[in-house]
Formats: sequence, C-alpha cells, structure tokens
Amino acid sequence: STFPLLHLKKNQMTARCNATSLLGIKVCVFVTEYTMTSSSGRLIKRLAVFDFDHTISEYNTDIVVRDLLDKNLRTPEIRNIVRTCGWIPYMQKILRMLHQQGCKPTEIVSAIRGIPEVSGIKMCIEEMARSNFHIIIISDSNSEFIKIWNEYNDISRFIHTTFTNPAKFNSNGLLEVHPFHHQTECTLSSKNLCKGSILDDFISNQYDQANTEYEKIFYIGDGKNDVCPMLRLNENGYACPREGYICCEELANAISKRPERYEAKILKWNTGSHLIDLIWREL
Repeated sequence: STFPLLHLKKNQMTARCNATSLLGIKVCVFVTEYTMTSSSGRLIKRLAVFDFDHTISEYNTDIVVRDLLDKNLRTPEIRNIVRTCGWIPYMQKILRMLHQQGCKPTEIVSAIRGIPEVSGIKMCIEEMARSNFHIIIISDSNSEFIKIWNEYNDISRFIHTTFTNPAKFNSNGLLEVHPFHHQTECTLSSKNLCKGSILDDFISNQYDQANTEYEKIFYIGDGKNDVCPMLRLNENGYACPREGYICCEELANAISKRPERYEAKILKWNTGSHLIDLIWREL
C-alpha cells in the first residue's frame, strides 16, 4: 500500500514461512516490518474489530452454557424474559438456575473450552496482529466466557482490548453478569450494548489519548448487532459479514434504505483463511 505523508521506520527483517508448500518445499517470505507515523507524529495502524460468537468461536457461548441447564427447567416463562426484559436479565436468570442446579464453575469453563474456533480464525488473528493491526473484540457475550476461550486457545496476547458485558464468578461460584452500559439512542442495538458507539469511542480515544490513528478499519461479524458499527464505517472501512449468517441480509437491507451512498467496502467471508486472503488483497 502507499501512505501519503507517512514516515516509515525500518524495525527489523523477519521471515514468515507459509503453511503451504510448492512441490513439497516450504516457502519462506521475508517481510520488512515498519513503524508508520503521520507527518504530525501520530502512530499509523490498521484496526480489526471482531465480534466473538460465530465469528471467533464457532458457537454462541451463552447458548452453550444455557444448554447445561436441565431442559425441563427451560420453560416458556423463562424464555419470555428475553422479550420482556432483554438478553442480559435472561442470562442472569439462567446462570442463577444453573447455580441452584449444582453446576460448578469448572463445568462452565469446560463447556466454553469445548467450543471450536471458526475454522482458521486463530491463524487469521495471529497474522493480523503481526502485520501492524490493533485487534479488538466487541461482543454481547461476557468477559468471563471470552477470557476463558481466548486463554485456552492462546490468542489473548493478540487482543488489544475487549469490550463486552462484565462478568465474574463470585465467592459462591455463581457467575454474575452485568450490562456493558444502558443506551436508548441506537435502535439497531440492544439496550445493554451499542457496538457502533463503542467503536466510535475507541477510535476517538485512540486518536486523542494514544496518539494513534487507523488508516484502514475492518469490522468482522455475523449478527444483527454488527450492522450498527458496519454502517458507521467510511471510505477507509471494510464491512466483513460472515456468509450464511443474518448480518449479510440485515446489512444489505439497511444500506438499501440509506439516502446516502455507503462508502465502505463489503467483504463476505466464511472461514479465517478466506477472510485473511480477502484482507491481504486490500492492503
């Protein structure tokens, strides 16, 4: 890529060996790493924003843990909490019932660790982290589930920041989950988490407080609540909805209703290796 008004400082020469081979011979690609700064001295980075459930982890973490609860206890009255009160109160009730059922923290940890990755996504994240990307997670799961999965799968070291509903096991072994915030401004998002406002605030804070700006922004997700941040992307942005999931349809519908042109580019992906291939073409 070419960067106007950027100063490049050579850090070191590194070798990256591709997993693929040519005629049985492993091919090593040598890459020169640079620190990029603008003419004003700001650090220039790329930003990758990931949803978590069905984007990093193949399954929905809340549903995996909910399914530990006896089916006979998952009554219509319990399910109705989602409609009347929202998802966080529903999960709070589920977690209390699991605790009353005798479910131990180790069982929850084991269930989360058992969720497979979206095929190739760990390698995708690692490659991006080594290629001048800041990687953040914005998820409507919770901090404990994400921490458990990321640590078990050894990707925590690549994640700059995680924004999600705070959660912690208390002294009695009950997992307590709380809303990230309470908002009523964004109708595309749930009351407990507007991913678009979180993304805007992060970018603004990085610019003002960390002297960092992002020359390319990739938002990667699968759900309805990923549409809001995708719609906020501009000409340096890339909306990356996962193929076969509702985000693709919802994003297309939202764009069709906009009076103004949608400036971001759309990259539809299905696996981590597919995603990283698409991203490399844009750099």
